[in-house]
Amino acid sequence: MTRLLADDIKAIPATIKSYDRELLEKTGCSLQQIASAAAAAGTANIMPADYRVAVIPITSGLGTIAGFSEAVCSVACHLGFQAYVTAGADVSGLSEAYRGRADLAMLADDRVFVAINLKTGSVADNAEATALGYAAALKLMAGSLNDRDVLLIGAGQVGSRAAEALAEMGARLVIFDINKEAEASLVRRIREKTAIEVCGSVSLDDALKKCRVIFDASPGTSIIAGNLVNERTIVAAPGVPLGLSCDAEQVVKERLIHDPLQIGVAAMLYMVLAPGNKQD
Repeated sequence: MTRLLADDIKAIPATIKSYDRELLEKTGCSLQQIASAAAAAGTANIMPADYRVAVIPITSGLGTIAGFSEAVCSVACHLGFQAYVTAGADVSGLSEAYRGRADLAMLADDRVFVAINLKTGSVADNAEATALGYAAALKLMAGSLNDRDVLLIGAGQVGSRAAEALAEMGARLVIFDINKEAEASLVRRIREKTAIEVCGSVSLDDALKKCRVIFDASPGTSIIAGNLVNERTIVAAPGVPLGLSCDAEQVVKERLIHDPLQIGVAAMLYMVLAPGNKQD
């Protein structure tokens, strides 16, 4: 999981409503609808008010990020879930969730952030949920990705899962990672799994010149310069920090989706409630 900072998430509780309006303006869908699209069939009729969500602070590793649990809880509450942060952390928090008859639990350490359906055993991982949520949002913002050149930056956990989702949407993928071994491995995997055109790119600048649809799943800072985007460029950027330079962000700001937690958390909640989603 990306190591967030307190400053990245402190405004989420106060801005979640305005962010949802922004998503509606850019994609035509609300945060809830994007999450449902990411989770796929059977989730459109979920009634969030029917579910109690316990957000459990975890203190292992580098410790709890100030405001993390509260930010996650605010997203769940905004979607209509009965969400609360447990008074206890770690094992005591999990015990509290069970004793309080919570339906879902959300908890994160330095490496993994999951939602667990305490009734069915289903588990949703933040990396996969973020990938699917942003892929769904990018498709909505673009109208369609079928036969469009889409640049995927980053072949890590989020990027790898996003590559599969984007290929399933019909995108012609150009994949770039500074780790050329990881890039080549992902290209091979997508070729083996799909009939969609996919290739790697030696130069990020060349790929940016070719593709006007971008999925930035890298942790790089200011790797996308302003002269490499234009008024037709659209960007979904789950990576933290944002990979766009300040001038590039100004060019694409009306066609940019980027947040530290909101889409991923929303998609996790819907995925863990999706029919047939069971722990492997």
